[in-house]
Amino acid sequence: MLQLFAPPLPTLLAAGENTFEIGQSHTNRNKIGVFDLLIVIKGQLFMGEENNHFQVSEGHTLILYPDRHHFSISPCDQVTHFFWFHFIVAKGWQDLKVSKPFYYDEKASVQSRNFFTENPFGITLPKFCQLSNLETVEHLCSKIITSEHESIYSGEWQRQILFQQLLQELSNHMHLANSMPVFAVAEKAAIYLRKNYAKKITYEDLGRALRFHPNHIARCMIQALGCTPIEYVNKIRIDQAKILLISTDWSIDRISESCGFTQSPYFSRLFKKQENLSPKEFRKQYVGRFQ
Repeated sequence: MLQLFAPPLPTLLAAGENTFEIGQSHTNRNKIGVFDLLIVIKGQLFMGEENNHFQVSEGHTLILYPDRHHFSISPCDQVTHFFWFHFIVAKGWQDLKVSKPFYYDEKASVQSRNFFTENPFGITLPKFCQLSNLETVEHLCSKIITSEHESIYSGEWQRQILFQQLLQELSNHMHLANSMPVFAVAEKAAIYLRKNYAKKITYEDLGRALRFHPNHIARCMIQALGCTPIEYVNKIRIDQAKILLISTDWSIDRISESCGFTQSPYFSRLFKKQENLSPKEFRKQYVGRFQ
């Protein structure tokens, strides 16, 4: 499994589709500096990357890494039609087989104290998998190829948007639960907490919702995201509070309650600990002043 760091989003450099006849094979390349995404629609490719071998059959996708040697381990034994996409990422990437998933470091963000600073995030993709949504993926691949011939003013922009949709489809259908159970549990817990941050949430509530023991959920979140469920939901609550502090004239008590905190003093203490500013001081930074 692969994780890309963003923003900015991955950039498509080149795309195409090929049909290999029996006996043809993929090019032998070494450390080409770009990702090579292969999606086989018909037939099969026999690919190697360093010491790993992949049989990329119909409906399968494979992402070859930019810093490794990839090559054909055998010529095609049947007519094979496939799409290929070369892309790069500006902020780096990691192989989740050897590294933990990236999580947002809230402590690092406090240093700038700028609420409008972009937050980094990870895009998780399958290294190699069978697609459950091949028809949708094939349609997107075709649209990316044909978009190259559209308007010179919007064609490239449209192509990049379609490529992001393609990556999203790959991410949505990689079956996390089968490949990384810990990460899958953490992801489910994070989704539940984001949806219910405004409510009072106990460990028992979380356990019942996910049908796992609360201690197991907490261990998964610590391993995958680097924080406990309480730390995670409090981060979501504080982020929502920042929005309300800037966009409304609500009282601190009302903002605290609407974000899921049962006690306003606790909210203020937690806010100051995270932001190095009280809620009032944070709001004051963004109050307009007449010249």
